[in-house]
Amino acid sequence: MEKGQLQSENNTKYSGESELLLAESNLSGYNKDIVRKISGEISGSINVLEFGAGIGTLAAEYQRATGVKPECVELDATQRQVIIDRGFICYTSLYEVNDTYDAIYTSNVLEHIENDREAISQLKTKLRKNGILVIYVPAFMILFSDLDSAVGHYRRYHKKELMEKVINSGFKIRKCHFVDSVGFIAWLYIKFRGYDRKEKSGEGKSMMIYDKVVYPISKIFDLVGFRYLFGKNIMLVASNDYE
Repeated sequence: MEKGQLQSENNTKYSGESELLLAESNLSGYNKDIVRKISGEISGSINVLEFGAGIGTLAAEYQRATGVKPECVELDATQRQVIIDRGFICYTSLYEVNDTYDAIYTSNVLEHIENDREAISQLKTKLRKNGILVIYVPAFMILFSDLDSAVGHYRRYHKKELMEKVINSGFKIRKCHFVDSVGFIAWLYIKFRGYDRKEKSGEGKSMMIYDKVVYPISKIFDLVGFRYLFGKNIMLVASNDYE
């Protein structure tokens, strides 16, 4: 297993770019569902920001699904250029953002940030009064695997931990639940099998099977209540109700 570099202000290069490209090509259903979940929480928002936009996969899908074009923040220079080439405004950091937004969403980003509490607090300053923040992050440190290390994760989250960090930053929690209950089991398999990013053969096919077969089943399990018990990810929705 090749360990990824942890991202920081001094090291802006993201180590999981190859995984992002594979995910965009082979997880179209999964990405569409994440956007569906996010857009459902911030429906009607005109000014939207995506924090940690990667190569712009979700931003592009969000625009297709809603007609609203998010602005983006992305630390990695190579990925930022991809986003700009796709026609989106993209900032290097939140410090460059002078506007405030009706809604901000961030998907699989906070786990890459060492001081995630500060990042959440900064996000609050970019939200308008009663603005909505949607956070989507990996769940359960028990699932922390070679793949997490390879793409530069500092952590996976427990619900209580994430909720406390968001509340302590001045937000009011609207909802918080797990996503992708069957994915929890799939990630356990990855953890115990191990992950070698040098062995790419078959990885795209595995993602496609997950996208077309496993994740649709997982959505059904989530709907019947498993999302309140466990899942591969956590989705949290909060509002900026306080000054």
